[in-house]
Amino acid sequence: MQPIIDTAAFATLVADVGSSRAATSFVSRFTDLLDEHILTIERSFRSPDPQQWHSAVEGLQLAAARAGAGRLRATAALLLEPGARDTETALALIGQLRCDARVFTLAHSALCEEQALADRLAASARVRHHVHERARVSS
Repeated sequence: MQPIIDTAAFATLVADVGSSRAATSFVSRFTDLLDEHILTIERSFRSPDPQQWHSAVEGLQLAAARAGAGRLRATAALLLEPGARDTETALALIGQLRCDARVFTLAHSALCEEQALADRLAASARVRHHVHERARVSS
């Protein structure tokens, strides 16, 4: 089973966009659009055009890979396998996409909270250091 968050892919994203903050913003935008991606896949499943289905699933797969959503990417890849478009398999995998999306969104949210706490602690430590240095210089 694939990890929820692919840390190597996230590290690549950070390198590509230039900062952890920009990468986190990208992933936050990705999580905001996940429901729409999945709805597009559901609509394309009902379409007689197999290319529409393929494009919708591949779009989610590529976006998930870029955002470091490892399990979402893997589930989307299963939807592209031959025979995955039969009703029972496709509906089960779309349901799995929904679950994967919820878990990824929660994991991303937890990482954002953790980063915010780390930033606050670092800022607090800098202030304490600055106050300590001023007191040392004054005495």
